[in-house]
Amino acid sequence: MAVTAADRAHELYVESFPVLSKVLNHGSPCSKIIECMILLAFFGAKNCEEIENSMQLIWELIHKISVSTGNANKHSLSILPAAISAWTFLLSSMDGRRLSYKYWQGSISYFFHLLEEEMDEALGRAACEALTLILETGSLEKFSHQSSNINKDEIIEKLNNFILKFREQDHDQNQDYNEELDFISDVINLFEFNYLKRFLGSGFEVHMMGNKLLQNVFDFTPKYHVQHEKLWEEPTVTYFVPEARTKKTRQRLFMSPNSAYNKARTQLLNKNRDLTKMGSISE
Repeated sequence: MAVTAADRAHELYVESFPVLSKVLNHGSPCSKIIECMILLAFFGAKNCEEIENSMQLIWELIHKISVSTGNANKHSLSILPAAISAWTFLLSSMDGRRLSYKYWQGSISYFFHLLEEEMDEALGRAACEALTLILETGSLEKFSHQSSNINKDEIIEKLNNFILKFREQDHDQNQDYNEELDFISDVINLFEFNYLKRFLGSGFEVHMMGNKLLQNVFDFTPKYHVQHEKLWEEPTVTYFVPEARTKKTRQRLFMSPNSAYNKARTQLLNKNRDLTKMGSISE
């Protein structure tokens, strides 16, 4: 994410992909390994084929955990929401027209079934995000079996029911961040924003202000507040005055045309006038 050279980022992806693939296929997967894989693909992959390869790897992991639900331990089940969110995050970077027809058949039925079961809130949220992003691709036929009887209206109704269920809770948690989302242009950008914000945690704001790569992802231009230095200062005169300060004394010190205060003020005004003239000439 921090590498600014595209060739170097791709080199990291190419070198790391076989290692991470081996860990996910034969080792004990964890959410950190999954996040590492998909972030390498998101920022380092050069084309859609490489991104889909990473998506396939995550999808195989999702399938392996799901089919062994009866015998799976709690650790494996706990990373299922993270795996689904990771798959969805990579889907957000894909053009629906470039997606393969052979890889994702049946995914709509799978995520729809998760929402119906209501097994776990985190799992339901991940399935909801996945279905939403699938709808956004505009290529439902690539995610659904021909034998499936689930249509678009049913998906939207199921999503609406789930979203309404948790809207109040989400509003309470995120009401302080409403102003941050003014550069989010669509649902896909919103999902990417939320995912990276969760991943980076407290470092998200620092990255958004200084990381050109992230700024390009969201088409975001940071706003900097520049403090202009004054060219002149207000005149000040300090006096030691005895305790008996009469009205005539104040008039002599401050109101008289020949007072030190007025003399200093006149000199400063003349200086400011000269600076203004010099600025006009230079322009």
